[in-house]
Amino acid sequence: MPWAGGLNAPQFSAIDLDQDGLMDLFVFDRTGDKPIFLLNTGTADQPLYTPTREFDDVFPFPLLHGWALLRDYNCDGQADIFAYTSGAFAVYRNTSDASGLSFTLVDDQVGSNYVPTNSPNLYITDVDLPGIADIDGDGDLDVLTFSIWGNFLEYHKNLSMELYGTCDSLVYEVRSRCWGEFQESVEGSALALNAPCLDNVPNPEFTLDGDGSIRPIESDRAHSGSTILPLDLDGDGDMDLILGDLLFPHITALINGGTVGHALMISKDSLFPSYDQSVNMEQFLANFHIDIDGDGLRDLVVAPNSASAAENAQGTWFYKNIGTDAAPLFQFQRDDLFQGDMLDFGEGTRPVLFDHNGDGLMDIVVANEGYFQPGASYLGRLALLENIGIATAPAFNLVTTDYGQLAGLGFGPGIHPAFGDVNGDGRPDMILGDLSGNLHQFLNISTGPVAQFQLAQALITNDAGAVIDVGANAAPQLFDLDGDGLLDLIIGERNGNLNHYRNVGTLQTPAWHLESENLGGVRVNEYWSTTGYSVPFLYQDSEDETVLYSGSEVGGIHRYDDITGNESGNWNLTDSIWKGLHEGIRTAIVLYDFTGDGDLDAILGNYRGGLSFWSSGPGPTSIRESTTLIPFTLAPNPAQGHVDIRWHAPLVSSFQVDLLDGLGRTVRSLIMDRSMVRMELDGLSSGLYTVRLKAPNAIWTRRLAVVQR
Repeated sequence: MPWAGGLNAPQFSAIDLDQDGLMDLFVFDRTGDKPIFLLNTGTADQPLYTPTREFDDVFPFPLLHGWALLRDYNCDGQADIFAYTSGAFAVYRNTSDASGLSFTLVDDQVGSNYVPTNSPNLYITDVDLPGIADIDGDGDLDVLTFSIWGNFLEYHKNLSMELYGTCDSLVYEVRSRCWGEFQESVEGSALALNAPCLDNVPNPEFTLDGDGSIRPIESDRAHSGSTILPLDLDGDGDMDLILGDLLFPHITALINGGTVGHALMISKDSLFPSYDQSVNMEQFLANFHIDIDGDGLRDLVVAPNSASAAENAQGTWFYKNIGTDAAPLFQFQRDDLFQGDMLDFGEGTRPVLFDHNGDGLMDIVVANEGYFQPGASYLGRLALLENIGIATAPAFNLVTTDYGQLAGLGFGPGIHPAFGDVNGDGRPDMILGDLSGNLHQFLNISTGPVAQFQLAQALITNDAGAVIDVGANAAPQLFDLDGDGLLDLIIGERNGNLNHYRNVGTLQTPAWHLESENLGGVRVNEYWSTTGYSVPFLYQDSEDETVLYSGSEVGGIHRYDDITGNESGNWNLTDSIWKGLHEGIRTAIVLYDFTGDGDLDAILGNYRGGLSFWSSGPGPTSIRESTTLIPFTLAPNPAQGHVDIRWHAPLVSSFQVDLLDGLGRTVRSLIMDRSMVRMELDGLSSGLYTVRLKAPNAIWTRRLAVVQR
């Protein structure tokens, strides 16, 4: 699965996506809030997981946030969605049938009864992972979560069975404020057993706020982050726990010596599983009890729950269950589950086109923002994917993860290369941008076809002798913008704009003159983002028109035209979610006809550290450019006030058109009975929405950004 896009902080759940009776995997990566779907194309007992984009737009919302776990809450055998929303969680019922996978919102803020208050949200942060399981063995799903006020674990009992005799409701009541009778340390990950609980149900201590509202008395405890996995570790029928904690490189197992009705943790293993290879990686770990290998026994997967400052290349530890499902025994297998099968370069991947050996086949140099190192430091490197295929069928070989031997030169994380002949010797040289916003020049000293670089200018200066500094995250491209035969420098940066340094020198001696710090008026910041992380890719199309594509902080690919002959003016933004591609945050894109069919293919990088390949024709991947199957477009996008929906195929029947918000709720609807209809957007909040067209036997979706000023 090389083009699956990488993993940094994945959360694993089982679901039958295509309803073939085989359990597939839903992976939600906290880094960029990206859903990833792994389809079991093998058998039940020998699964073979294949990445698929078939379900990218099936889930009823364009963006999840923080955490998303799948659990069957209504006992129909289908996995439902539990997802974070505004200090609580939402639940989406799996309503799939013969027509395909689908979900329906049940409750967007599930509550829990806190006497004497009146059913506020069942509080769960977007940082923690709750424990969602049948804690008391009565058949419905309960919730364990740490209190907003302290370091004790709250038990929220589901009353569905008691009230209705079925498990299909979400009616919660807090039954314990210190379930298991243990306490987390204020300052670290230490756990104290047999901890006193002074404000437990049914006699909590309350006080009145100045406005007369009731709240529990706050202690000096301050819970900072934990992940909770309830499971029976010793086969005695009650729930034990595996916990991960903020800044802690291990996981802790707690053994329940009480009963199903009264949990009491009597022992702990702070280096779990101490009987095998203990988990040890940075940082804030999450645990998932799921059958990975199809033997009918749920295994253990451990991964970081932090979207930054955590292991990002070998951070998915897989422990096979060699015991029973009722009393598991976990045996370490590998530390890079699925990551090792992907092109995964740590964090912040950015592909750059470069035929490094002059064989006429385009290779890829992959920049990154860094591989995590102990001590929360990052090591930036370039990787080389050499194209060893043919002109119509590319095949990439990972030659090295330290292309140019830059690791020993001290450039640190966040490096980004640009390639082009800047000294007129006919050999492509390299300009390297860095995290601090500076540029470095490497000359190609090779006497053969394979490039060999040597540092020639530690800090590139402009024509006035000042060091070029664009602020942060310099992402350069060498491109002859004004058509004078000299390569100019176009530099993206953290702020989301483009800098233009025009080459006013000669073919042999470049001189970089600052033309603009706001080239083309380009700004790839979305309305909620103060940063943009622009990464420019300029090219000339078949009609010699210059087009710009840029990745962005939020993740959409921005496309600009009206550049040729208008180099110093404002360029035209045609799309900020080009082709509907959204691979997570901090994206970067390059386009090239790798398959030789006359159409440009696209390779995208993202902050999870991986790559994805998109093609409208034969290519080296099972995925296809999704827009070839979506016969409608949206304009403008982003939109304000209204959006025009255009159908680009014969209109043989009318369509239902729905606009869905971030929670999957329908906020606008109309009937499409002609090739173009207009949907009014007045009164909607700014945000990402989904436009859905429904025909009797098909559904098409596109994402729409609404910006209200």
